[in-house]
Amino acid sequence: MSRREPTARATAPSAVHSDPSTVETSHSAQLLKWGLGWSLAWSLLALLLLLAPHSLAGQAAFQQGPEDLSLDEALRLAREFNPDFRQQESQLESARWQVRSAWGDLMPNANVSNSYGYQASGERRLGSVVLAQQPDFVNSSYNLNMSYSLNGTSLLRPGQARVQERAVEARVSGAAMGLQAEVTNAYLSVLQADAQVVQARTALERIQLNVRQAEAQVQVGAGTPLDIRRAEVQEGQAEVQLVQSENQAAAARLALSRLLGVELPEDVQMVTAFDLFEPELEVDALVNQAMGGNPVLRASRLSVEAADTGVRVARTQYLPNLSFSAGVSASVFQARDLDPLISQEMSSQGGRFDSCIQDNRIRDLLGDPPRDCASLNPQNPLVEQQIQQRIENQNSGFPFGYQRQPWNLSMTISFPIFTGLARQQQVEEARVSANNAREQLRSEELRLRTEISTAVRAVQTARRTAELQERIRLTAGEELRLAQERFRLGLASSIEVADAQANLSQAERDEITALYDFHQSIAALESLVGDTVR
Repeated sequence: MSRREPTARATAPSAVHSDPSTVETSHSAQLLKWGLGWSLAWSLLALLLLLAPHSLAGQAAFQQGPEDLSLDEALRLAREFNPDFRQQESQLESARWQVRSAWGDLMPNANVSNSYGYQASGERRLGSVVLAQQPDFVNSSYNLNMSYSLNGTSLLRPGQARVQERAVEARVSGAAMGLQAEVTNAYLSVLQADAQVVQARTALERIQLNVRQAEAQVQVGAGTPLDIRRAEVQEGQAEVQLVQSENQAAAARLALSRLLGVELPEDVQMVTAFDLFEPELEVDALVNQAMGGNPVLRASRLSVEAADTGVRVARTQYLPNLSFSAGVSASVFQARDLDPLISQEMSSQGGRFDSCIQDNRIRDLLGDPPRDCASLNPQNPLVEQQIQQRIENQNSGFPFGYQRQPWNLSMTISFPIFTGLARQQQVEEARVSANNAREQLRSEELRLRTEISTAVRAVQTARRTAELQERIRLTAGEELRLAQERFRLGLASSIEVADAQANLSQAERDEITALYDFHQSIAALESLVGDTVR
């Protein structure tokens, strides 16, 4: 059952005939101006309402971000300005209005209408028969109607809409958790890119030191120009690595800015630090935590509940429908030219006078007393004056002198008997949807168990990898120190120094990658569990 809101309707005066001399009257012109004025006012109001949200959206699109950005602040900005998440949140408001609409279906509907009209003069016809000459007239009327319908569907709809609203809330929570994981990964990517820039600068400084050392060796006769050229080639490669790292850092900031929905400064600094730690993770405990806290799984459970309610709603089509209605109406008609009405009434009065004379003749034959026909004589000026006065009194009151019609009240009970198997089909489709929702819930539970176990192993592997990369980096640093010392003493060539330098740079980059892979795996696990595990 569709809900109808109270409305006020006014129709502009319309002409039945197309005679311009009768349509373009002063009254119809006033009504037209009144209608145009209200239409213009409503159009301006609608335009203002349409422009207001767009202006607010434009302000949100050009929001400026801070120069120092923490992870908590980044998460807050993303929840407030990320356009994809804002679209998800808008679904929640729509679901809330569906709940209100479902409750509104249990309330009576009311409708009030007010109309104004004009009809030109002309002949009233029934087919080819001319009934009378009708003057032009104006009319107005109002109608007030209230109705109420009740059935099983409208009774169950509020509960179903409330469950669907809770399911939308769970999906929005899931979108928030997914957004948190995305923002955390983007934030870590910026930190990783910054660390790669620092590492590239450090490596360039070490190689520049090697260039100066090779030049000193050549000056004292302990080296060759080839050693200088090798160091200079390595210096150029380090400069290329630095340029690429700086470009990756800028790209990572742009990606974070797009995800947050704000414009970040080019030199924005990430102020949240991430250190390596030993997480305490138990798969069974995390799975149990996820079964109650994962928003996607919670939304699937609510979808099952909503589907079960849908089955009950479909079955209510076998129940009777009950409806009530009550209404009152009134109208007023006023002729603009009374002469045709007076002429018709005088003609009718002449007929009544002739009938009275004929009746008196019969009475005279029967010996009955005669009737007073003088008061019916249309030739009597007093009779004509009375008729004219009566018609004038009857043709007054426009536009608000309404004459009420008797009010009406009705009640209807309908029992559906046969609908061509449509009800059976809808019940079966609702039952299939409920079964599919249960299977989807089971699939989500199995997926969640598997992904949590995999995510825990990924965290443990990333933690162990970061430890090993730290040890490799320390060993590579010692290797470079020994190679430089041997080259200074003339016991090794510049090739050994170049290899040690490349090994150390690679170990430093691998250690940075392993550290942030560990934190990204933690973020992925938290997204599955629905809560923090740090």
